[in-house]
Amino acid sequence: MLPHFCLPACNIISIICLAFLLFNVNMPSAEALVLQVPVQIFSSVVYMHSRDSNSKLPTNQYRVVQRELSSKDESSLKNNLKGYSGDGYYIDLNIGTPVQKMKILIDTGSSNFAVAATQDPNVSQYFHQDKSSTFESLNTQVYVPYTEGEWTGDLGTDIVSLTHSPNISARVNIACITKSKNFFIPEAEWQGILGLGYKGLARPSSSITPFWDSVLESHPDLEDIFSMSLCGSAFVHTSGELLRQGSLIFGGIVPSLSRTPLLYAPITRELYYEVVLTDIAVANKPLGLHCKEYNFDKTMVDSGTTNIRLPTKVFNELVAVIHKDVKADGNVLGITSSFYDGESILCFADLATLFISFPVISFELMMSENSSFKLHLSPQHYLRPVDMILEEIGSCVKFGFSPSNGGTVLGAVLMEAFYVVFDRKAKQIGFGQTACPLPDPRHPSKENNSVCIYKKSSADDQSFLVVSYVMIGLSVIVFIPLVLLFALWIRGRMKDMENEDMSETQNVLAD
Repeated sequence: MLPHFCLPACNIISIICLAFLLFNVNMPSAEALVLQVPVQIFSSVVYMHSRDSNSKLPTNQYRVVQRELSSKDESSLKNNLKGYSGDGYYIDLNIGTPVQKMKILIDTGSSNFAVAATQDPNVSQYFHQDKSSTFESLNTQVYVPYTEGEWTGDLGTDIVSLTHSPNISARVNIACITKSKNFFIPEAEWQGILGLGYKGLARPSSSITPFWDSVLESHPDLEDIFSMSLCGSAFVHTSGELLRQGSLIFGGIVPSLSRTPLLYAPITRELYYEVVLTDIAVANKPLGLHCKEYNFDKTMVDSGTTNIRLPTKVFNELVAVIHKDVKADGNVLGITSSFYDGESILCFADLATLFISFPVISFELMMSENSSFKLHLSPQHYLRPVDMILEEIGSCVKFGFSPSNGGTVLGAVLMEAFYVVFDRKAKQIGFGQTACPLPDPRHPSKENNSVCIYKKSSADDQSFLVVSYVMIGLSVIVFIPLVLLFALWIRGRMKDMENEDMSETQNVLAD
């Protein structure tokens, strides 16, 4: 209970708290130009370079640029992505004069814009720079290696426009790939890569302005923000067909792409899209490692990586806890380490048993120095579908986590569960529950996943604590006087009774 001298202050605090709750609403910013770009996806399961409602949504304390799209714009965002879960997403770009339409992979983990410029057995077409009257060579060679794969090319510039926004074009730096190894993938439909990272990642040096920066320089009315909804999960039910759709929004956000308010994690370093991972939990039980282990040497959000990659120590601990949880469930037996290592797959006639047996994995991200929020990932998202169905066995899945020597990478497996906003202007990354259809109800999990994201904020806890103290104080103010009045009444009543007894005694003695 609060001491009495705190009670007047509590009344003042309560007024302040109420004012804060009523008026702490972000004012909408000036209408920003928002460009919608349809996203498509290639059908190969093997992944590319492996690198170690219609109303506006409420927002948290961070600034968010948002603009409602018309119903016509909304409809154009649907069903414009093709492929399967875990594959790479690409957009169509017009390059050069006359335009050459090419399919370009989107990658938030790199910063070069590069296209195939010579014949390659793994690409269906390539950019003919000699046929573009607006192409200008920079007489500079560039080499970009990945953990698996690499390419070499010649730098130049040309006019590039978005196929669904013909009025938006810019002269950008292009690396014309002349030689590659394990970069282009057989049967993949993309012929290049669009790095959306910061300048510091650009090769051969940060003096090479990335694609998005060039677009912003040419169009100052655009906000420095882009967002994406990747709906490639195969384990959903849409009129008996697999869902294959997604959207990339340049210049703002589309509120209807998220089912929940957006929660933001600050970008800690402008190189990769780096955030701070404060904890990982399995079935709501934290792994118990020091938080530095999760961020050694960084944690990044990367659309160009399929799996969720974790530092080896963290990965091993996660696998051990998941395996123990699945084993205790007892419905799925015989899972070996080769499955968790990515060397084998699991196949079931009914995937419901599998999804019920595996736990929900939660990722807690820093929101500020004293607050955080959690992203919950169901088995339907981290057990990746394999593009094969064996009649005698059923459907098959792969494990969506893998070890890393280069820090934590929150790849497409996680991003497919959320609408992700890269708000570079405010230096933050937002997450909201995806508006893509939720996992197939025929494939349940043992957790309640109707809410995929919630806020765990110590700042909010303190606010509620203050309000609680205020209510206690007010109760004390009202209750104590009543107790005192009751005590005085009792005391008076007892005195009266005492006087009556004495009077009766005196009368008896007198008699």
